[in-house]
Amino acid sequence: MNTQTTTPPVKTVEVGANGLAYIEQGNGEPVVFIHGAVSDFRTWLEQFNALSNDYRVISYSRRGHYPNRENEDSQPYTRARHAADLIEFLKALKLEKAHLIGHSYGAAVALIAAVEEPALAGSLILAEPSPIPELLSADAEALLAEQKTGFDKAMRLAEKGENAAAVREFLHTVIGIDAFCLLPEERRAVILENAGTLLPMLKNYYDSRLTREQLKKLKIPTLFITGEISPVIARLTCKAIDRFLPDSKIAVLKCASHGLQLENPKGFNALVMDFLAVDRQSARRDENSLLYSPIFNQKMTGS
Repeated sequence: MNTQTTTPPVKTVEVGANGLAYIEQGNGEPVVFIHGAVSDFRTWLEQFNALSNDYRVISYSRRGHYPNRENEDSQPYTRARHAADLIEFLKALKLEKAHLIGHSYGAAVALIAAVEEPALAGSLILAEPSPIPELLSADAEALLAEQKTGFDKAMRLAEKGENAAAVREFLHTVIGIDAFCLLPEERRAVILENAGTLLPMLKNYYDSRLTREQLKKLKIPTLFITGEISPVIARLTCKAIDRFLPDSKIAVLKCASHGLQLENPKGFNALVMDFLAVDRQSARRDENSLLYSPIFNQKMTGS
C-alpha cells in the first residue's frame, strides 16, 4: 500500500471563468473525489494515498474553496452550479469515464452530475449526500425542520462575520455533537480557511431538485456509505435516494458519524476498494466496517 503522506503538487484547470485547483496521483481508472462543505481537496488525502496504487486518483477544490479564487462570475452557490463545474472539470481533464466519490454536499453534487451526464460516471460512491427534501418521506419532516433551524442559526452568525462560531454551529447540526473543538488542529484550520463559503452555500442549501423518475433511469452502480452513529436524517437521506436507484447498495460504516472518511478512514477505504473491485457482489468484511446492512437494501417498488 502507498504510504506517501505528502501532498502532490497542486495543479489548476480553468472551468469557465474559474480556476479549479486539484491534485492527482497514480495510474489506472480515474477516481475523482468531491469534497463537502467548508472543505477542499485536502479532505481526501487518506483515501488518496490508499487508492493510488491501483487507480489514478484526483481530488479537486470546488469553486470558491481554498485555494481557488473567489467566484469569478457571481453565480449563486448551488448544487446544480457545482455539478456543472464537475462535468466541465471531467471534460477539461479528458476523463471519458470516472468513478465519482463524494461526501455530503459533494455527494449530492456527484449525483446531480451523473444524472445530467451519466456517460461520464463509471460508478458512484455517495457518502451521506446532503438532503433532497422532495425525496424524503413524511417521517423526516421534523428532522428536516430541526436541521433548517440549525442552519438558520449558522447563517445569522455568518452574516455578523462570526465565521468560527458559524462553522461550529453548522458542524454541530450535521454531525449531531459539538464537534469543532474535538477536531485536530490541522482539520480546524482547513475548515476555517473555507469558512467564507458557508453563508452562500446555506442560502441555497436545498436547491437543485431531483425527481424519482430521473433516479429510476440512472443505471450507474452506486454505493451509499452512512455512519453507524450518524444523525438519523443523514441515514434517511441515503435510504430515500437508494430506493429509487436500480443498482445501488448502502453500507454502514462502523464507529463513524457524518465525518465518515475522516473518522474511520481505514473502514471507509475498505468499503471503497471493495466496491471498486470487479466483483462487487463479493465484498469482504473486516473489523472496521459493516457492509451492505440488509435493512437499508429494501427498494421501494411503488412511485
